[in-house]
Amino acid sequence: MERFTDQPLRPRPHLAVVFYDSIGDFVVSTPLLRGLRQKYPGCTIDYLSGERTAELEAASPLIDSRYSLFGRPDGLAALPAYVAARVRAAGPYDLAINCEAHPAARLALHLLQPRYVVGPAYTADLRGDLPYPPTRVDALHGEVWNAADLLERYGDVLQSQYIGEILCRLARVETDYWRPEVPEEPPPFATPPVLIATGANRSAKLWPAAYWREVLAWCAGRGLAVGLLGSAPAEQARYYHSVSLESALLAETPLIDLRGRLTLPQVAGALRRAQLCVTIDNGIMHLAAAVGTPTIAIFGASPHRLWAPRAPRVTVLLPPEPCGLCEENRFRNAACLLPEHRCMLSQRPERVIAAMAAALSRVPAPPCNRAGDGLE
Repeated sequence: MERFTDQPLRPRPHLAVVFYDSIGDFVVSTPLLRGLRQKYPGCTIDYLSGERTAELEAASPLIDSRYSLFGRPDGLAALPAYVAARVRAAGPYDLAINCEAHPAARLALHLLQPRYVVGPAYTADLRGDLPYPPTRVDALHGEVWNAADLLERYGDVLQSQYIGEILCRLARVETDYWRPEVPEEPPPFATPPVLIATGANRSAKLWPAAYWREVLAWCAGRGLAVGLLGSAPAEQARYYHSVSLESALLAETPLIDLRGRLTLPQVAGALRRAQLCVTIDNGIMHLAAAVGTPTIAIFGASPHRLWAPRAPRVTVLLPPEPCGLCEENRFRNAACLLPEHRCMLSQRPERVIAAMAAALSRVPAPPCNRAGDGLE
């Protein structure tokens, strides 16, 4: 394996992209996938990720073949057979782009044996990390991408700090970096005009239940039905930390439970039909931004410079009272590090409601999404 610095590839090359199976990871990788297809006409792209995003990967026209590295017991053990089959079908891997620091992703890259590689990779003997070339672009690999001064220091390389652009730059791909695209299917029933998502992969991101109640009361006062998006409750409890909050909201408010009732492409389709999405920083936020839904994105303990969508219909609300501790810890802490969850408590519901009212005033209600249709 050699480091890729934009060397020419053979016609119709065989490419691989490796990433973790968070919904947001998939969404921000789509500019890279599209850019690879634009740069290498006729290429074959294999996407190695996991079970949680399998529905999106399988439905995406940007991907020729997918494999679940994460989320299945034999993810690594069965990979050599998958690689052998893919090499028989499309030839050896010309280029593999690893967007994931997880050790399993590095081992997967080793099994792919591409000619060229981008991102974290082991040396051939597995004793160390493959060194990066001394280029200005590759210097980004050693940086904290969410750093407040990154653009100041890398303005000659980057136009933004959005992770979708950074991944493309490292792979020497040019495209519309800020425009993700996701597969959509119409939901099997009419969905409410307002959709919310309360869960996140870190409990430090959660917004208080009392604040959600105020948002739901405001919607009810205006005759707006609200649907709750997310995984089925068991999976929500395992990964997304909000099942008790959601149970309370469902018991105490007219919130409609849509968790686990839609495939991920159908979630994207429901969001496309919605008048508004209100969410914390999570995968639903990325899907909503990708399909163009007016979205209120409530940020707190998140690397917003890196992950906040750049879509024009997304209103990103940053906390009036950030504490900085999560950033100092590189966001590796699952829970808030303070006795009181200051950043999210400072995101007062009246601020979110004002942003909702402004967004709704700009969007006509679609006739096909009348509140409550098909949900009784």
